[in-house]
Amino acid sequence: MKYIITAKGGDDVNSGNGLYAGGTPIQQTESATELIYNRLTAISYLKEGYIDFNTTVVTLKERKFLYENIFKNVEIYDSRKKYDNCIDLVTESKLNELVNPTTNKYKPFYHKFDRDKEEIFNIRYNKDIINSEFTDFMICIPRLKNSDTRRNLDQSYWGEFLKLAKSKYKNIFVFGKGNENLEDDQIKYVDTLQDYCSYLHHPNCVDIVSTISGPCHYGQFFGNSNFRTKMTMIDNLGLINMHGDDPSYFDPCVNFTKISIKFINTLVSPYELLLNL
Repeated sequence: MKYIITAKGGDDVNSGNGLYAGGTPIQQTESATELIYNRLTAISYLKEGYIDFNTTVVTLKERKFLYENIFKNVEIYDSRKKYDNCIDLVTESKLNELVNPTTNKYKPFYHKFDRDKEEIFNIRYNKDIINSEFTDFMICIPRLKNSDTRRNLDQSYWGEFLKLAKSKYKNIFVFGKGNENLEDDQIKYVDTLQDYCSYLHHPNCVDIVSTISGPCHYGQFFGNSNFRTKMTMIDNLGLINMHGDDPSYFDPCVNFTKISIKFINTLVSPYELLLNL
């Protein structure tokens, strides 16, 4: 097999039409969808011989680092190109291969972690970040995406929270497009998914804070191994209870790093949010 496509879309990774289910899935592959479904499928296909190390992975520019330590060739998706001899994980649903065949449910979602864990954890980090010295720090993800906008909170909420959090953390890192204006002498804006994962993996990352957000899934795959990191998410819409065992909503079946996760089921004030950390 020459190609395996794990993501489609363009450079605007925040595109979408604001809808819950119809936001972007085919035209612009969400980062969490690629991580949980497509990347795990690609790794499984590699181990089972459907593809090999010479198969070219086709993904988005910002996500090449997820595959560069596993496959020899990683290519940026081009909508104008015809991909012959190809497995397309985006438009050809492969979810039935990842669910439990007996119960037809997600649990247990991925049966092959022990076999595949070396590849699952193997991404290309930013070594400058990994080797930097920090005191204990927090990552905040103010979700401002244009898909499923009901999960967004106004940026002013996060601005007030970060102002309070500066009294607790010497270093704060903010990830998510549109949040560049939150940067100051104590708060650093993180521009790329690779850098975000590198901060996640740093031994002094102790808190991750957000609403129910795709980038939080990356903590379950690439968080540090110190077991000190806590992930706190505001779930004022009750999405976790609503969606049951769906791994897209943080079922423990894909919490490979065993990161501690706490859901706050109401919209607390920024001060109350800080008290929950």
